Amino acid sequence: MKKITLFLFMSGFTLFAEEQKLSILEQITQPKVSFQSDFLSDAKFEGYEGSVKTYKQKIQINNDIMGFSYSRWDFDWDRENDLPFYQDKTPIDSMNRIKLYANWPLRINEKWFMLNSVNVNTTYEKEMSHSFGAGITSFFSYKIDDDHAVQLGAFANYHSVKTLALPVIGYSYRARETDGLKMVLGFPRAYIGYQISPEVLLNAGMIYSQAVIRLADDSGIEPGGYSEAKDFQANLGFRYEINQHFELSADLLYALKRDFTIYNHNADEVDSHSIEPSMGGILKLKYLF
Repeated sequence: MKKITLFLFMSGFTLFAEEQKLSILEQITQPKVSFQSDFLSDAKFEGYEGSVKTYKQKIQINNDIMGFSYSRWDFDWDRENDLPFYQDKTPIDSMNRIKLYANWPLRINEKWFMLNSVNVNTTYEKEMSHSFGAGITSFFSYKIDDDHAVQLGAFANYHSVKTLALPVIGYSYRARETDGLKMVLGFPRAYIGYQISPEVLLNAGMIYSQAVIRLADDSGIEPGGYSEAKDFQANLGFRYEINQHFELSADLLYALKRDFTIYNHNADEVDSHSIEPSMGGILKLKYLF
């Protein structure tokens, strides 16, 4: 449900002449603000009649070096009394996430590039206490030629309840070009795009994400407990650069697999469930200063 911010598009990052360095520096430090609205249609919990719709709003202020984001998810339940964790009240009305992050791109030589990214975050239903976590991503990119590169590294999400560490592997083709086909294939992100013109991009992709949510003290799932959410989501859409400042994106969204594990206030696992696949959409507007 929360996306791990990996900036794999920077795998094609290459510095050329001195005057081009200044141009690239201006690009990566250019401030941006974006607003994104997501929706996932009604989806049942596997083996039960209870289901949930999901709405998400996100605002982000960033450049390619550092950023801040706030996200809010709202849930619309149906037949929740059929769910095994139901406790005579709505399981969860909404949840919030605040994240601060920083990226450190490092060009080692003409062939090798490294990207390091760190973040601190809090994801919670009502109370913020014991909700803090952190993430780190580090990977190397090797430039085979002007069009092709491979990436290898790892990422980890830390939380006192559950820490996840997985590899970053990928292959990128023309990742930063503004015409024709480009792609990043790998894990935890895969992306294929076709630049019809410098202003219009068609794209399709898939991403894996994981996070731990601090449930409310009066939670309808597990009072004072936690929930770990993991999901695979795919998208198909387009991006349109309206002018040098405004950019609009619209995507169809498909949640292939969503799992969540419930923990009590002592971080002991209580139960785990899966949610059936569902369709949705994303609308995003970005302003570049």
